[in-house]
Amino acid sequence: MKEFDKEDNRKNFEEFIQNDDYTLERLCHKVGRRKIIKHRRTELLLWLRSFIIVIIAVTVIRGFIGEPVKVFGPSMKDTLITGDILVMSKIKLNTAGIERNDIVVIEIQPVQFKYLKFLNDIKWFRRMFPSEDRADYIKRVIALEGEEIDFINGIVYIDGKRLDEPYLKEYASTYEVAIDMPYTVPKGHVFVLGDNRALSKDSRIMGAIPIDSIIGIVVFRTWPLDKFGVID
Repeated sequence: MKEFDKEDNRKNFEEFIQNDDYTLERLCHKVGRRKIIKHRRTELLLWLRSFIIVIIAVTVIRGFIGEPVKVFGPSMKDTLITGDILVMSKIKLNTAGIERNDIVVIEIQPVQFKYLKFLNDIKWFRRMFPSEDRADYIKRVIALEGEEIDFINGIVYIDGKRLDEPYLKEYASTYEVAIDMPYTVPKGHVFVLGDNRALSKDSRIMGAIPIDSIIGIVVFRTWPLDKFGVID
């Protein structure tokens, strides 16, 4: 009888151990799943936070600090040629203002959003993302508001004084195209020309450019590498 009781107790104990192991295994499995879910959730939040930080950084940099711009066309040759990649500064534009000889980027054809059209009036938002739909001109500021500009025998004169233009080729000449000279630059405008005067669509055709349409001052060239550096 005692041996039977011992055997019965042993079986009950083994069943208890087996059930207990199964319970522990299920418990460990649940804890493991919770850790995995928590880890994935944390990882997702980190990715989301990084994405938001990148968006904010891009917005701040492109909207208020500067952005890259690629040269297309011969109007600034030989100072700038097609394929050059430049960096324009919005900080300099908003602090130092525009000076004669600055190379500026002019927003001729802004990006137009099909939806949320009210954003079309926000300049920094329009510039936040790269787009092939926009059209920008890169020109050199020649005359400032209130100044009188004239072309005499292919030479530029500002308020009656000859303008020194060392960036032009020796044989380069500047002649009027569509506007009468002499010309007084209106308030809030600047007169811009391309360095390649023979092949440039500039203020000689369009007239003075509103300062509000200038989105940055070119300060640096990043490509090609052999011309890497500050642009005078």
